[in-house]
Amino acid sequence: MSHRTTTIGLVALFTAFFGGSMVMAQQVNPLQPPTKKDFGSEITVTATGVENEVDEVPVATTVITRKQMDDSQSATVTDLLRRVPGLFVVQSGSEGSLTSTFTRGTNSNHTLVLFEGVRLNSPYFGGYDWSLPTTTALERVEVARGPYSALWGSDAIGGVINMIPQRRSGGFGGRLFAEGGQDGWQRYEVTAGFATSHFDIQASGYRRSSDGQLENNDVTGQQGLLTTGFSWGKDSRIGFVYQDLQSEIGIPFVTPGTPTPNRRQDTAQKLMAIPIRWTLANWWKLEVVTSRTEREIDFSDPDDPWGYTYSTTQADTDQARLANHHTLGRHTISWGGEWREDKVTDVNPFGTALDDVKEQTVGAFAQDNWQVSKKFRLLFGVRWDDTDSWGSRTSARLDFGWRLADTFELRGGYGQGYRAPALGELYAPFGGNPDLTPEDSNSGELGVVYTPLGGHSRWQLNVFTTDIDNLIEYDYATTQNQNIGNAKINGAEFVWEQGAFEVLRWYFQATYLHTEGDDGDSLLRRPQYSLAWTMNGDIGDDWSGDTTIRWVSSRDDIALDELDPQSYVRVENDSYYTVDISVAWKAWNTLAVTGRVLNVFDESYQEVVGYPASGRRFVVGLRWDY
Repeated sequence: MSHRTTTIGLVALFTAFFGGSMVMAQQVNPLQPPTKKDFGSEITVTATGVENEVDEVPVATTVITRKQMDDSQSATVTDLLRRVPGLFVVQSGSEGSLTSTFTRGTNSNHTLVLFEGVRLNSPYFGGYDWSLPTTTALERVEVARGPYSALWGSDAIGGVINMIPQRRSGGFGGRLFAEGGQDGWQRYEVTAGFATSHFDIQASGYRRSSDGQLENNDVTGQQGLLTTGFSWGKDSRIGFVYQDLQSEIGIPFVTPGTPTPNRRQDTAQKLMAIPIRWTLANWWKLEVVTSRTEREIDFSDPDDPWGYTYSTTQADTDQARLANHHTLGRHTISWGGEWREDKVTDVNPFGTALDDVKEQTVGAFAQDNWQVSKKFRLLFGVRWDDTDSWGSRTSARLDFGWRLADTFELRGGYGQGYRAPALGELYAPFGGNPDLTPEDSNSGELGVVYTPLGGHSRWQLNVFTTDIDNLIEYDYATTQNQNIGNAKINGAEFVWEQGAFEVLRWYFQATYLHTEGDDGDSLLRRPQYSLAWTMNGDIGDDWSGDTTIRWVSSRDDIALDELDPQSYVRVENDSYYTVDISVAWKAWNTLAVTGRVLNVFDESYQEVVGYPASGRRFVVGLRWDY
């Protein structure tokens, strides 16, 4: 029997299983008015800086829950980000390869990435490598789309993604998980924790490895994560978070057709944070977070033809953030400040590119979340940031939500964003320009949210526009980075969330983008259309699963010119679709047998031209919750 016949059979079996179960559920559990909403009740802190249900904030926010992570059995956060409206994930090949996220068509360094509110973006050249974070011991992932520099500062032009780790509650417990599959894929997870009414601690470990599908295409990744804290009074807590992420990958080639059998890269990220939340009065909550993030990238290739045989980059960030939240009648007023010091050292065979180069940033912010009336709310914020290298920036935002009926809300807003020049862009010996200024953006948005009575479904439509000026680009005339670029982005997001029989949920999202750079061409690697449909949930007491279908339209990219191998030309990267399926069967008490098929139909595609994505993979495992 061929692989294609096998996978078609699996899809048919899975569909029949879920479809039959839905019919059975309809017979034994008729749809009743729910006691709570199926959608919109997820908690987010990223959108406003304080805990709110998603439905209570007038901005486009998606929350990926722990339940969704378990149903999908996804090892990495990026697998789930691919399902979020407005986001496009680009991976340069198979697992472990450099991975970037484009939010609402903005650049990959225009999305601020946080872990428990701590900044992860690299101060060297900006952006974040999404091949690193795993789903192990995460409670949820919050994706707030739109400009957020008025609350979070630099890099939040397209949006903010905040990963929130789990905290143990309710005595002793944890999880053991192991799975294996084709191409030498192995994944191991262990989590253990203990909690009382005033104390909690949880530790977890993760390791994954794969041989890859090409020579020197292997990957090994591991994570250690510790969260602990002491609670007192009413919603007061002091905690400690420690995360140690490490990755080792082989780089099979730099340009297609030219193998690099000895090219390797090791990446490490360590994060330490002390978050404090203190309820001083019924109307006053104080939050303080101090943190340190250390990043190191070690590259080696003894065969490099240009003599670039190694490099070591260290990029560290120390940060302190204070926020006060006051509930005064219909107002929730937040204000505070932030201090950050970034430091970068980079060494390679040609010398020391950056030697302990530092930059300090200070900022202050204020925000009012005002429930003007029962049906109308306003969210207004402003923030000021200042450094010695590029001066200061003031960013503002204004959002509104107007409930025109019990089931219908109109939303809209305007916001400013910016991205500060990274230390490498400012001071690197090749291209560095200390006179750079921040990239600036202005964004507008209008949307509607329809929630039918009963709360079992939710429909959203958002249209948005973003103008970005002073983009930092390399200028060949001056051989320096210059603020010479600009971009115009228009788009729309449609989301349909549906619950069925209190056991299944499906999510459908469609995104449209029209982008244009200063040369009149569309921005690279941004598809005009993308779709994703996911169905997941529980069937009875023993089965759970997830099916996701994605389609991405063609988009422009660059590739080596066949006539002139020293230059690049613009090419069209073909459209593609993928189907992923996962199923878990509770074989005994809290022991489950898991299985998933990735890229079911073995679709051949490239998210980056020249770097083939992984083909079909079968994976099986065991998961024990205790």
